[in-house]
Amino acid sequence: MPEKAKTLKLVLTNHWFDEIKSGRKTHEYRKWTQFFMWRMCIEKPDGSYGHPDFVQFQRAYYKNPERMTFAIKSVRVIKGTDTDLHCDDYVYDIELGERQV
Repeated sequence: MPEKAKTLKLVLTNHWFDEIKSGRKTHEYRKWTQFFMWRMCIEKPDGSYGHPDFVQFQRAYYKNPERMTFAIKSVRVIKGTDTDLHCDDYVYDIELGERQV
């Protein structure tokens, strides 16, 4: 990871953590709320704004939990109806790129 890269940290339940780890789930969805707007909009080293470069997933709230980090390929705002959130609200669609070592 580049030194100045920003990482979004998210906690997942065991089920969703395992789905991402296996490669079956390649998108993470979060409701489009003020809280996530604040977390998703970051200042880049060149002074521009954009989404974080990486997302780190943590397996639940265990002591010394397993973690995995992925590059973020893209971030879009879409309707949540056809996502695993199954809601009528808008959601962030975080497309996962390569897993980082």
